[in-house]
Formats: sequence, C-alpha cells, structure tokens
Amino acid sequence: MTRKPFPFIAYAVLLAALAFVPTSVAADARAALDRFLQGLETYSAEFTQTLTDETGFLLQEAGGRFSIGLPDQLRWELDAPFEQQIVADGEYLWIHDPELRQATVRPIDTALEATPLALLTQPHRLDEHFAVDEEEVAEGWRLVLLPRATDADFTRLEVDLGPDDDLLGLAFMDVFGQRTEIRLQDTQRNPVLASGEFQFTPPPGTDVYRP
Repeated sequence: MTRKPFPFIAYAVLLAALAFVPTSVAADARAALDRFLQGLETYSAEFTQTLTDETGFLLQEAGGRFSIGLPDQLRWELDAPFEQQIVADGEYLWIHDPELRQATVRPIDTALEATPLALLTQPHRLDEHFAVDEEEVAEGWRLVLLPRATDADFTRLEVDLGPDDDLLGLAFMDVFGQRTEIRLQDTQRNPVLASGEFQFTPPPGTDVYRP
C-alpha cells in the first residue's frame, strides 16, 4: 500500500502578544510569530508538500490547500494521487481517506496532543504541547518545536516566518528520520470562508472508525 504523506499546516501557532520589542535572535523569532498571530481569525493557503528520507532522497511530492479558523477549526486537503481530507470542526477531528473509503473520528483534544496538527488548531496551547527553541535562517526566522508527548509520531517541528511576519512554511521529522516539508503559496489572512468549511459528513459507503 502506498504510504500517505502525513498531513500538516498551515497551519499557525497562537501566543499572547509580547509587551516589549525583543532584540535577541530568539526573542525576534517569537515576536515575529506574535505579530503574525495578532488579530488572526482565519487563514488559508495552497501548498506543496514533499517527503524525503534520512538521506534527503525524495520519496513523495503532493499539493493541496488548507484553511484555519482559530481556535480548533481546520480543513486540510491533499490532491490525488495521495488524496486525503482532515477536518477539525471545533469538537471532533476527522481523517478521511477516499481511496480506502474510510474515515476516523476522535475528540479533538485527545486526537491532537501527539500530532503536528496541534500547532494549527490549538496555537494558544503551544507551550503546553511543545518545548520551543528558535533559529535564524536566510529567509527570516524559524521556530523549532519539540513535542512534549512521549508517544508523539514526530521528533521536531519547524515553523518558518519571513521578514514581513508572514508564514512561509512548516516541516517536521518523523520517528523514522523522514522529513515532511510544506511550503505555502497564495496565502490569505482573515479571508471570508464558505459556510460549512469546517464541517464533514462521511460520504455514503464510508466506514467510520471511532478509536
């Protein structure tokens, strides 16, 4: 069976705004994230997603789109041939595989604790879910997030922000040393989203699992 790319975004992290202008590299990175999140209610983007092994060899490449409604709402869609939908409606997290005609649904709080999706749907819990470090990179700033959960299926999460405080992309390393990198295009800040954007109804004939 072809391995599905692990889903991820958009998606953004929410922190309380800092009350001062920092001067160190680390403080600058955190402040850039604060400025990006200031006043953020919805966000959407298209993306390209690549999966490489521990040697840097390209294993998969896919495209897709996502949207976020803060807090706790997300729609993440991968295009064929790795078609997949992930929807967080504020209460439950759905993962739908159209090819297998299967959907898994879990309460959002328990479903997100060990996944990168916590970054996107519960940014106000950043420090609860992750140990936070920062790096300076050529494009701007990078936050490095290490999961606190011992059963997390990834070991490192990176959030890249540009000099204009926009979100550029994200990347994470899984427990096998594989790297998933997501680069964003056509980003929109606080767009008006369609009604039902964060709702999911399993198509007829879909097997629904509730672990």
